Amino acid sequence: MPLVEHLNLPAFARLRQQGHEVLTLERALHQDIRELHIGLLNMMPDAALEATERQFIRLIGNCNRIAQFYVYPFSLPGLDRSPETQTYIDQNYCNFDQLAEEGLDALIITGANVSNPDLSQEAFWQPLTRVIDWAEDHVSSVLCSCLATHAILKYRHNIERQPLAAKRWGVYSHKSCRADHPMLRDINTRFDVPHSRFNDISRAQLEAAGLSVLAESEEGGVHMAVSPDGFRVIYFQGHPE
Repeated sequence: MPLVEHLNLPAFARLRQQGHEVLTLERALHQDIRELHIGLLNMMPDAALEATERQFIRLIGNCNRIAQFYVYPFSLPGLDRSPETQTYIDQNYCNFDQLAEEGLDALIITGANVSNPDLSQEAFWQPLTRVIDWAEDHVSSVLCSCLATHAILKYRHNIERQPLAAKRWGVYSHKSCRADHPMLRDINTRFDVPHSRFNDISRAQLEAAGLSVLAESEEGGVHMAVSPDGFRVIYFQGHPE
């Protein structure tokens, strides 16, 4: 089943206009079907905030037809926001403390713009680690995109990202490294993924920490890796949205 419009979020109307199936909350409540409640921690800068929100919500709604998807976008203090964007967040986004009390099935964490080589010096670091600690005990799976991957690998595995000689920016061809893994089921052996970053975490660093690399590019580097249990935390170094 599709997305459920359970919040007054402009993205739902926009997706409906684009032809995506979005259920009203009233209609959803009349269907006896499994619900999945997914948090979306959107840390993207102002210019990309709403586009990233729509992209992830659209992907969630398109992933299968066996459940109703309730998506809960939220953000963090410490991120540089214009007054207009902060007003948008205040009016349309959820509160993390309330989400933590009510519970989620899964969590997606986007990338973010940073200004410090050491991520722990960012103003949003402590709020982010609080979310990470909560998710470890309260959600079934966490998906991390781009900068979120670097931040969580640093926090959980003490892996330091390495600066690149030049920004890695473009769409690169990737090869599946573990065709037997459920995350790669029905995925082509080769597929394209966009990257946009100044830093890198290598296969050697990931494997030394016990993580499994699932997709890699000769030019773009590692795109996808998973926690030692194979599914609990999914790391994308590129941009899955």
